[in-house]
Amino acid sequence: MNKSLIRIYGLIASLLIIANISNAQNDNYAIKIGNRSIDAKEFTQTYRKLQQSDSVRKDNQKEFLDNYIKYKLMVYAAERMGKDTTRAFREEIDAYRKELATPYLVDKAILEKLIQETYERMREEVRVAQIFIPLAKNASPADTMAAYTELKNIRAKIVKGDSFEAMAKAHSKDNLSAIKGGDLGFITVLDNNYTFESAVYNTPKGEMSMPFRTSKGYHLIKVLDRHSSRGKVKLAHILISLAPSASSDEGNVAKKKIDEVYTYLKNGEPFDGVCRVYSEDIRTKNSGGVINRWWDAGALIDEKIVEAVFALKDKSEFTVPIQTSLGWHIFRLIDKKALPKYDEMAPFIRQKINSDLSRNAIIKNNLVKRLQKDNNYQEAISVKQEAIDNFYKDRIGSEDYLSKAVFTINQTPSTVRDFYNFVTKNQRQLAKLKAIDEKTPEDWYNLFVENQNLRYEESNLEIKFPEFRAEVQDYREGILQKQMFNEYVLEKSLDSLAQVKFYQQNIGQYEYTHRVFAKVLTTERRETMEQAKVLLAKAPFPMNRRFPDIYFEKDKSTFSPDAQKMLNDLGIILLKNRDYIVEVTGNSDPEEQENVSADRARKVVNFLMSNGVSPTRIIEKDDSKFKPVSKTDRSKNSRIGIKFYSNSMDDVVKRFNALKPNSLTAEEGYFKKDENEYLNNIAWEIGERSFESKGRFVWVNIQKVEEPRTKTFKEARGQVTKDYQKVLLENWVNDLKNRYPVLTNESVLNQILD
Repeated sequence: MNKSLIRIYGLIASLLIIANISNAQNDNYAIKIGNRSIDAKEFTQTYRKLQQSDSVRKDNQKEFLDNYIKYKLMVYAAERMGKDTTRAFREEIDAYRKELATPYLVDKAILEKLIQETYERMREEVRVAQIFIPLAKNASPADTMAAYTELKNIRAKIVKGDSFEAMAKAHSKDNLSAIKGGDLGFITVLDNNYTFESAVYNTPKGEMSMPFRTSKGYHLIKVLDRHSSRGKVKLAHILISLAPSASSDEGNVAKKKIDEVYTYLKNGEPFDGVCRVYSEDIRTKNSGGVINRWWDAGALIDEKIVEAVFALKDKSEFTVPIQTSLGWHIFRLIDKKALPKYDEMAPFIRQKINSDLSRNAIIKNNLVKRLQKDNNYQEAISVKQEAIDNFYKDRIGSEDYLSKAVFTINQTPSTVRDFYNFVTKNQRQLAKLKAIDEKTPEDWYNLFVENQNLRYEESNLEIKFPEFRAEVQDYREGILQKQMFNEYVLEKSLDSLAQVKFYQQNIGQYEYTHRVFAKVLTTERRETMEQAKVLLAKAPFPMNRRFPDIYFEKDKSTFSPDAQKMLNDLGIILLKNRDYIVEVTGNSDPEEQENVSADRARKVVNFLMSNGVSPTRIIEKDDSKFKPVSKTDRSKNSRIGIKFYSNSMDDVVKRFNALKPNSLTAEEGYFKKDENEYLNNIAWEIGERSFESKGRFVWVNIQKVEEPRTKTFKEARGQVTKDYQKVLLENWVNDLKNRYPVLTNESVLNQILD
């Protein structure tokens, strides 16, 4: 056989092989829409995801496939129309992608390590003192060395026998702690710079650290005490105010007053009542002095308070009078709790770490180091030095060094010009915010390196992480499908003229059958029936739910912090329970001004309406001075009373069934034949009937009887809109299928669905 024939046969064989490979690849598609193929892998990912969530089962596979094709068809049509190229669309995708990328741009191992470390530190309380020398972040080397040397010399003197307390008073520049010998009290984990906190927790009790630097300056610390965490306490207090600059006479008056308070409490007088009379903390006095937060040792302002309140064992136990910078206090223990378990605390710690700049810097630095290694980061040392040397020099923009690559990331260069442009852009942003810029050229360069490495990583997330690519793609397609559905179905379906025309064309579909409007109650006991008939006679129905009175100062209608919190709680209750009606009743003491009660009620009503509660759900009343509740504690008369009603019978039924389920059932509305077993047993005539059935007492009140008739457009409009949307969708999808033919590979689909 000659060589020419061999070459021809070889060419034919190659073409056949290529054709077979091409056919094999084409046969692997699951669905084709226009010129786009959805392969088996893409279809399987969606199917498995919905199957795991139990959205797709054997009995609805066909429906799933039909909806999937419609969905992809709308997306494909949107792409062909260029809806994915608009500025608004790109901005929305970019914003979502940036948000989605955040957890991928975190060193998770370091983050988890910091979370565990933080929790271990929370298990211990550390009391610390410091000597502090402030230092600007961009301080010169000479100033930096001077501050360090000063603290080093102070430490040497303390080691030789000088008192830390005396040296702090003489040399520390932290004015708040210096007067106390540097004592900062117990520190709270996550409330301090990480470097400072680490120095505290790494220093044994009774010992000093070496001088160390934070963004504020140099510190020398001594750990005064450390022991296991005592948890947190919730407190109430009575305060007799006394300014630090008060005279001795004022001090004597305050001391006498707190001693009177303490005597009353020791004699068994209720803390709440004494607090309302004596306490000068206007934010808490009307709520019995309760401070609405939990306190750990580090959050309390004075060491005397820490020791006193954590020594309290029983709820309602109180301390002796304690003097602080605010005056004299007596604290009462409301509650105490230990440090929660790690699993409970981890989400809170993670959130705090993410908002802490010092810890974030550690996480980011570790991430950047890893990215530099993973992405082949190469730095040109000489070019970097040239960029820093020319940082402050004037430039015309054509200098040779500007185009030099200061580093590359996977051979992608970042030039000196890129570096300077980065600095200029960020300096402008800082100027707009009127922020102080203390960065050195080296600081700016390190920020640029970090920024470029993170940007490179973010731009390649789709390549590195298939799950990230899939999630962005799902969101992208979801927006496109929604836009198309809104434009071609939803908006068109809301055309009232088109709705009326559709209703008239299909009027036979909208019929009322023979029906009655009735109320049906059933109970186990006759007594329950009598109570229920009264309570459920007419909406709104009275409820058994209680809400505490809201108190005001004498002759005032302004909200205290506690009243504000209660009103916020009331607003939340009403927004969560849309059937609730609230009755707001103003009251005043006989000795108060006229109209103050009405003013209180009006302000509460205005507050609720401004927070989204409809005025139709509020009943406003004014009882003025006619319903005082106390002649001895007149502060209780200056109040707002709250009562709840409901438009839903279910809220009343729950009250009867709280102790024994099914004690009462109640239904009201239109009923057709066979929709209620009790109505089937009686004649459909207007009026009330009482009878027994299957061991239950039954009461029926038929208020209307309606013969079969056609629904008016107004009555049928909701269903008309839904039906019209279905028709619009079906017609539109058929039109899309004509424009963009759909092919399904049954063998591939059956294999996946089986």
